[in-house]
Amino acid sequence: MANGKAHKKINLIFLAIGIGAVLISSQYYVHGISVILGYLFGTYCMNPDLDIRSHPYRRWGFLRFIWIPYQKLKHRSIWTHGYVIGDLIRYLYLMFWILVGMGVISILTDVPYSTYSKDLRELFIQHKLSILSFIVGNMLSSTAHILTDHASTTFKKINKWIKSLYFCNVNK
Repeated sequence: MANGKAHKKINLIFLAIGIGAVLISSQYYVHGISVILGYLFGTYCMNPDLDIRSHPYRRWGFLRFIWIPYQKLKHRSIWTHGYVIGDLIRYLYLMFWILVGMGVISILTDVPYSTYSKDLRELFIQHKLSILSFIVGNMLSSTAHILTDHASTTFKKINKWIKSLYFCNVNK
């Protein structure tokens, strides 16, 4: 399995390629920028390794406590490192905490919860393409992360197999 620094470097290489693709092909730069921001957010804060005490987990600062229940999921399971499903679970989980936060703020400010939920709904409706682009960027980042994990594991297995063949031949 690749370490955090390797994941970050590989993701940033893919990001550079992605930025080039966005600049060349996109006539809607706002959505292209949203993809890039989502990709960066996914690389640094919202990646599959939130299921362990990783750099992304620590980057949440005083809010990192929200990820402790999420860490009860098995590391590298389909629920955390699955293509698309891992991202959906992380976003649904984060949305749950946003709704809890809105409830706490509602209680503290005496502003009805429905006001906050209405505002959040309007925000999503008004900026749905930018938000969707952001999530797609995040999913691309997670995909790069998961592919790196698979490639790293495969490379280590092949390397171990080659070493075992070499040492078998040396001992004869």
